[in-house]
This record gives sequence, structure tokens and C-alpha cells, in this order.
Amino acid sequence: MNRQTWAVVARVVALAGAAGVAVGAWLPWLVVRPGYDGRVPAVHLSGMDAGFAGLDWFALLAAAIALLGVLPVELAPVSIPGLGGPRAAVVTTIAGGFVAALTVFSLLSNGFLGVFVPAAGFYLTALGGVHLSVGGALRLYAIGG
Repeated sequence: MNRQTWAVVARVVALAGAAGVAVGAWLPWLVVRPGYDGRVPAVHLSGMDAGFAGLDWFALLAAAIALLGVLPVELAPVSIPGLGGPRAAVVTTIAGGFVAALTVFSLLSNGFLGVFVPAAGFYLTALGGVHLSVGGALRLYAIGG
């Protein structure tokens, strides 16, 4: 495959990752473990409801920044001086890693201790972050050859 094809693949993977982050940030990140018979603490943890709250905004912001690194210059809504080519691809890769790490940090900071388990939003957001990182790496490969 030539560089142009790799650039298109990078865009598709990154767009799929951004869509995953957007949908996953909206969905709940924690639910009560199925089959749990014990007493559920009467607390409401961040990430138990659908909607954007808490760390979801950081994930969405990182996904938006990541998209700037893989979109062609003609389609990018803003132009960031000094951020072009390999630097933009590295920013995309780092932003995707940040999203994936943010989901793990959110899970560990809630201290769910066996009562709660990750829900679909957690997995979709983490997978979207991985896709963003892979899209940035593919873009870097497309630039470098």
C-alpha cells in the first residue's frame, strides 16, 4: 500500500475511535455486578448514569484534539501553527493513549470493590482511545513511509 492509502486507513480508524469515545462517554461506565446478592452501597458513583459528566468531558476533548492530527488540512476546522505532519500524528497517538488511561483511572478512582463492574460505556471509550492511538500511529507511518 502506498502512503496515501495508509493516510486514509489512519483517518478511518481515528474517526471510528472518535465515534466510539463519543458514544462511550455518553453511556454509563459502571453498573451493579449481575448476580450480586449482597448489600449495594447507597451511594451514587460518577459514571453510573447516561450522559456527559465528570471525566467524560476530558475524553471528548482529547478525542477532538486527536482528530485534528489525522484530518486533512482542508477538512480541519482550525489550523494550529507548528502542528503539522509528524507532530500532529504524535499528538493523535498521545491523545488516544490519554483517553484509554483516563478510563482506567476513572474505574480505579471510584473504588468499586466488587460491587460494581465496568459497563458498556467504559469498554467503548477505552476501545475508542486505542483506535485513536492506532490511527495516529498509522498516520505517522503514512508520513514516514
